[in-house]
Amino acid sequence: MKRLVAWLRMGRPLILPGGILAYGLGLAMGYWQVRSFDWGPALAGFLVTEVTNLVAHYADEYADVDTDTLTRRTWFSGGSGVLPAGLVPASWALWSAVILAVLAVALTVASIAMGLLSPHAGWIVGLGLLGGWFYSMPPVELEWRGLGEVDNALLGGILMPLMGYTTQVGRPTLLALVALLPIFLMVLVNLLGVHWPDRQADAAVGRRSLVVIAGERVRRLYHVLVAFAYLMVLGLTGWILPLPVTAALLLTLPVSLWAAVTFARQPSPIPSALAMAVAIAAASAGWVVAAV
Repeated sequence: MKRLVAWLRMGRPLILPGGILAYGLGLAMGYWQVRSFDWGPALAGFLVTEVTNLVAHYADEYADVDTDTLTRRTWFSGGSGVLPAGLVPASWALWSAVILAVLAVALTVASIAMGLLSPHAGWIVGLGLLGGWFYSMPPVELEWRGLGEVDNALLGGILMPLMGYTTQVGRPTLLALVALLPIFLMVLVNLLGVHWPDRQADAAVGRRSLVVIAGERVRRLYHVLVAFAYLMVLGLTGWILPLPVTAALLLTLPVSLWAAVTFARQPSPIPSALAMAVAIAAASAGWVVAAV
């Protein structure tokens, strides 16, 4: 039973709700686009998305054991702590990632064959699997090359919402992609907050995360990205973003400012994670209101 609980912990259940929020945002955007909601494709897409998400979590647990051994864990950073504690063999994480990847492909193919998902879901899942796997796994190891945060933000801020959107609309659109750019920036900002507590451990093992590369300049980068995200919201209002979406996102500005002020002043990534979650939830509500 202890090993089973440890295996489940490696799936990082505290992080999974972020993916659920991102997928829900895409569903809300799709609802706005077609003014209807199809539960079958929504549930099929959700299952595939969560399995794909777990692939990245287990692969990251396997690849990051050295850093996770050195760092101080928080709710959203430092891994699950299972492998550094020796609760299960490292091979459990690797084989879990492989098996879940096969399951994600099988579920996607089956859903497309049954007509629950459009063929466009296939390449979205494929990109998600590649991005999640090579975020930390060799030979690419994007998180070692200063590209991990961007890769992760593309997964959580673009691909996951696009998957939800596609289940309702049938295909991703340029409008949806552009509308998600502010969310992409907010997810990127969150990742800077998540990786800040790990910076010393990352540097010790040679992992060049964006936070490690930027050094003290990461504070300025954080503030610039927050400002740019909200300026982009204003710039997209009317022709891309409906007014209720803009209003909902602007209401989250105080939370983002609080996260920006506290960033790097304390080790917790919670302010950054909360700012991202509130922004995604607010945007989802705005799209639903705009559809009414």
